Amino acid sequence: MTPTGPTASPPTTQDWADRPSAGWGNTWDDRTPSTGTAAPSWLDQPQPQRQDTVFTADPGPVPADFRPANDVEESLLTAAGDGSTDTFLSTLLLARVLLPVSPDSRPDAQPGSDGFVWRTETIDDEPYVVVFTSPERMAEHLDQGHDTVTVKFVKLINSWPQENWSFAVNPGTPVGAKLPGAQIVALASWAADVGLDASDDEPAVAAAPKQEEPAPAPEPTAVDPTLPTMMQKTIAPSQVDYYLERGYDRVSGFVHRVSEVAHLRTPAQLFTALGLGYANSPFSADADEVYVLRWPAYRPSLYRIPYGGPNENAMRAMEGWVIERSPFRGNGFAPGEGSDVIAEFKVDSARLPHGAQLWLVRRDGSERVVATLDADAPGWNRNGDK
Repeated sequence: MTPTGPTASPPTTQDWADRPSAGWGNTWDDRTPSTGTAAPSWLDQPQPQRQDTVFTADPGPVPADFRPANDVEESLLTAAGDGSTDTFLSTLLLARVLLPVSPDSRPDAQPGSDGFVWRTETIDDEPYVVVFTSPERMAEHLDQGHDTVTVKFVKLINSWPQENWSFAVNPGTPVGAKLPGAQIVALASWAADVGLDASDDEPAVAAAPKQEEPAPAPEPTAVDPTLPTMMQKTIAPSQVDYYLERGYDRVSGFVHRVSEVAHLRTPAQLFTALGLGYANSPFSADADEVYVLRWPAYRPSLYRIPYGGPNENAMRAMEGWVIERSPFRGNGFAPGEGSDVIAEFKVDSARLPHGAQLWLVRRDGSERVVATLDADAPGWNRNGDK
């Protein structure tokens, strides 16, 4: 069935994905909504539509022995539990997946390139391209010995071979879903319309001054699915003293997962990837340093996907709840100018937890903790001079 809803939102199996209900806006952020601190009163709260979803797992409790293998699967599991097709697809759009390939495929060939041969398997008497979000999920479905490539999900759907082939991710698991080929083609078209990059090239890194030696990149740390997701917010220079001198312990506005912005190691990279060049912005691409807050999100429900647009018509088309000045796109992703695809969330003046940290990020790629929040005081304990 061809989607009939607004073209600004990602298509789902039978209809357009549900959008978060209207709610609060923003009380203190660098991009202040033109509608004030709350969503317009005329914005009705959409009712959940549960008839059709993409999910393949049977309804009911998640098996006690099931463990998400990474952050992507944590998000997929939550989306599946909520019946939120939209969140499920938005998570996939940001992910890389394992794609088993045909034995006839040229080694290291990627979808869409010469020598790549797609592998299909038959599910319910139909040909499916099957992908996985972790080696653990693949091992549950396939025997060992299958060659795979790791590919951006956006690139995969952008190279979709045949409309009569269907798609499955993690089939038979609580983080599984299926889509017909026509919906994959529609999803790829939507991703292109909103500017999601399908290349596998790494984003360009802003060069540091020649006289400075870039600091070595930190060693990657393993993600523990039992721990809360770490969040980050870039804060304006004028707000730093408000935290340090007045003991301010709240955060609001647009925030991002640390795991998705950890590679942004200079003020210029943060400026470009997060869309910080809006009108009258306190940030600068050539700044010597910038401050960021980092904290564990113990209450994920506080962090909402900011669907909307730069005006009321755009917000209505997206069935969203946020109006922001340009470059805000309202599609759930940071409005960056480069090739990064970074999920964006909005929080309304939430109290930071004990142990939250204020970091200083410098143009040479180095960073350090400036202060740590003592929620009992409340106040910030400085790590040396600011």
